[in-house]
Amino acid sequence: MVDVLMLMFFAIVGLVFLSYIIYLL
Repeated sequence: MVDVLMLMFFAIVGLVFLSYIIYLL
């Protein structure tokens, strides 16, 4: 269960990070 929550957390952080990079570009 903890692994699933961590994967979801990293997935959300990854999407936000990619969105931030695309916004800067």
